[in-house]
Amino acid sequence: MESQGPNNLRKALSHVYWIGGSPCAGKSTIVELLSETHPFQGYNCDQAFERHSKQVTPEKQPTFHKVLHMTWDEIWMRPVDVLLADEIAIYGEEFAMILQDLLALPQSPPILAEGAALLPHLVHDVLANPWQAIWIVPGEAFQRRQYPRRGAWVQEILSQCRDAEQAFQNWMDRDVAFGRRVSVEAAARGLQVLRVDGQHTIAENAEIVRAHFQL
Repeated sequence: MESQGPNNLRKALSHVYWIGGSPCAGKSTIVELLSETHPFQGYNCDQAFERHSKQVTPEKQPTFHKVLHMTWDEIWMRPVDVLLADEIAIYGEEFAMILQDLLALPQSPPILAEGAALLPHLVHDVLANPWQAIWIVPGEAFQRRQYPRRGAWVQEILSQCRDAEQAFQNWMDRDVAFGRRVSVEAAARGLQVLRVDGQHTIAENAEIVRAHFQL
């Protein structure tokens, strides 16, 4: 892949549609709704993350490797700016693995790739058309209200932290900062951002994405 310049990668990935953004915005559900009426191959970055984590080395993915060997307490009790910096760095280190996965898939039917790891500045360099990508970001109040409802796994993680309340505060503050970072990055590159605040149903948000993708 290193031998492929940006133009060649744009051509090789011209069948890929991209949905990035922050957690708790409904990205996965929107993918499910779109896939009900359009023949997409789904690619979920969260599902690929565990597989990619087994491939990292301290030389090629230093931040990814470092965080993998930390406990949840060590992770979430750090300052928010450090949490954000590490998240951005990890996704940057992982992106080459994501591209390798996408290039290995058949070109038909089109691929719908989804996940927070799809940062605007990374996708922009391999994006065939601006209308093939969108970033979905929850409003802060919506995120803080909805995140605890995501499942028992949230509490399982927090139970491993010495100060669960502070850990959750840091976690949410990091995700809020991440959403702002994503929004600024996308806007600076003329890329579309959909803000989710609970005023529209998930089906309505899916229709917005469908229209943006010109499906």
